[in-house]
Amino acid sequence: MKKKIIAVLFIFIIIVTSFKISNATTIGKVYIESNTNMVQKGEEIEITINIENVKTAAYNYSLYFDELKFEYISNIENTNVKENRIISVWYDTKGGKEAKQGELAKFKFKAKEDGIATFIVQGEFYNEKGQQIETEFIEKQITIGEQESTFQIQSEEEKGDNKETTNANLQSLRLDIEGITPQFNEQNYEYYLTIPNDITDIDVLAISKNPNASVEISGNKGLKQGLNTITISVTSEDKTKRNEYKIQVTKTANLELANTNLETLAIENALLYPPFDNIETKYKTEVSNKIEKLNILAIPQNEKAKVQIIGGDNLKVGKNIIEITVTAANGITKRKYQIEVYKRNEEQENNYNKEQEDMQNKLEEAYEIEKLSSDTNENIDKQQKSNKNTNIVLWVSISTLILVLLIALGVWYYKYKYIKRDIK
Repeated sequence: MKKKIIAVLFIFIIIVTSFKISNATTIGKVYIESNTNMVQKGEEIEITINIENVKTAAYNYSLYFDELKFEYISNIENTNVKENRIISVWYDTKGGKEAKQGELAKFKFKAKEDGIATFIVQGEFYNEKGQQIETEFIEKQITIGEQESTFQIQSEEEKGDNKETTNANLQSLRLDIEGITPQFNEQNYEYYLTIPNDITDIDVLAISKNPNASVEISGNKGLKQGLNTITISVTSEDKTKRNEYKIQVTKTANLELANTNLETLAIENALLYPPFDNIETKYKTEVSNKIEKLNILAIPQNEKAKVQIIGGDNLKVGKNIIEITVTAANGITKRKYQIEVYKRNEEQENNYNKEQEDMQNKLEEAYEIEKLSSDTNENIDKQQKSNKNTNIVLWVSISTLILVLLIALGVWYYKYKYIKRDIK
């Protein structure tokens, strides 16, 4: 076995060194998948190495594992084991025609001791031209035995205190990954999440308002590619009520093709509450009794996504529900936006118009008062300015008069002085 590995390594090195190595423009992602995230001591687990976004025609990678917690039990061709390191070497003998993408190899391990173990992959990958592929690596953690998770600890600390035996609502809902929309509301029973292919399990924290209500979580393990549904069922203490909260999870290699966000949502002559935000899915508005049909503008972020609007025609008096469904470009992922439209009856319409008229009159009165106040202030400013100008004129006149008197006095003094001298 070792001689064969050495021979393959030798051939691999000769082939790689014969290529012109250069930086690749596409980044490959090498990640680890497992058939389960939790095993018991003595149980077996499968660890799969995958590459996506690129094809590789040759590689030399190492899979590192915790030898204190796991025993390697596979015997795979083109691999060698050194303590806690499995070395895998391969090249395409047909010059790139059989370049690989997706699953590269599958390894089996047996759990030895309870705890948390991490699998790490590192190495070099080359395309059919012999160019080294720029690669990012993602590790994987596996739990052996029953471990009290952070969510389990939080569930004990955050128990609800509602004593109503008929209450079947959740108090809080959280996941161990980010991205769930919309924000949790106990009256909202549908949520959405898009995840990459390297995620197989999602931990869910679901705490009921009544601590004695039962909560069951299903669909959050072994997530497959495409659409998955996580269901959180809450049954009241007295068993008379049951609510289901659903999380629609899309697992995909292309997150943009799964984009179901709206860029714009608006209704002509109506205001949405709360104001539109693509992470919110439920809105309310109120419209006139005269409106029969709504003009709704719903534009998706991804122009290839499709939008379907149901319920905007033939509005009845009272509450109307408008559903806007966005289907992503992948044709699988969907998200529903809901608008509760309240159409006023004739009496409410008359009261509304009267309120608007009263408000308009008050605004006009306020405007007139403001205008009067402004005119008064303007007149005062003008009067003050006029008084200021008058004072200036008066001061100039007095100053001129004083100056003339001083000149006259000077002339008189001069004449008196010299006339008196001439007489003498």
